[in-house]
Amino acid sequence: MQNWSIKDEIRDYWSLRAETYDSSPGHGIAKHAEIEAWSRLIRRHLGDGGGRAALDLACGTGVMTMLMHGLGFKVTGLDFTEPMMARARRKSDEANAAIRFLTRDAEETMEPDNTYDVIIARHLVWTLTNPDQAFSDWLRILKPGGRLLIIDGDFVRQHWLERLLPVLDRVFGKQQDGHSLLTPEQWAHHERIVGQVHSRTGSGRTIRCSFSGLQVLAS
Repeated sequence: MQNWSIKDEIRDYWSLRAETYDSSPGHGIAKHAEIEAWSRLIRRHLGDGGGRAALDLACGTGVMTMLMHGLGFKVTGLDFTEPMMARARRKSDEANAAIRFLTRDAEETMEPDNTYDVIIARHLVWTLTNPDQAFSDWLRILKPGGRLLIIDGDFVRQHWLERLLPVLDRVFGKQQDGHSLLTPEQWAHHERIVGQVHSRTGSGRTIRCSFSGLQVLAS
């Protein structure tokens, strides 16, 4: 009997990626200019924190969680990958930040109704296995008039140059992205996951999911 699910595959893959996630361009935020750019984007779409309740879905190593906290939001970080969460908690402890962390599935948060003023989902939507369930759950836990900010990309339909970069990185000994460190077996793991998620033909299919009353801000 099959007892290993796509969710287990995803958890294992991102557990592996946790070690290099923050050093990967587009994932970690290491430069002052990047911090400012992300802060402007969040303020533009979600406004100032002002102590409002925010949920960082699939928070990973806490990159956006810490940024939201710095902008004055009362933040909860949620993720089901323990190695990622361990790094997020460490960042929070080192900054003496009052951040709540939950080890849960972003598609089924188990949070109470009407809890959050804003929800942010960065690099999550393309990995959803059941977007209808996920968006319904996020609508349920948002307060009336709340906002959901989606920051994502099409990580399935890659240009041939994008596929070539990790190979060149290995040949020339440069790490441009955490993917450069993956072995062929680990790449196969990644492709196996991509073949099973809802947006396996491209993220546009998932983004088109919509629910009446949910204000989705896609970036």
